[in-house]
Amino acid sequence: MSRHGMLAHAASKLVDDASLTDARNTFILGEFQSLRIRVKDIDSGGDIGMCRNKTLEETQVIRDLNPVRAKGCGKRMKSGKEKALSQSSRQCRACGNSGHEKRTCPTLQNR
Repeated sequence: MSRHGMLAHAASKLVDDASLTDARNTFILGEFQSLRIRVKDIDSGGDIGMCRNKTLEETQVIRDLNPVRAKGCGKRMKSGKEKALSQSSRQCRACGNSGHEKRTCPTLQNR
């Protein structure tokens, strides 16, 4: 609330001074438009000095080219044991086929 009060007080003084003549009024209206664009640009991550002295028509929006993927996307990390098992060409001691162990041998489980 204190920020809002300070800004309102400063703007009120400026409006009082600017409303005395048409030239001041026109100038302040143009500056208000420019300030509004610059304030909105601050919220969107833009540079404050970039929009200085630009009117509404001259302002261009610059966005990120490649957005960053969200945290957690992608493959999980395998442990050393998982890597060794997937790369090994071990054979089952019971049936001699590869791709499983004696504990998980389908031939022994069918008995």
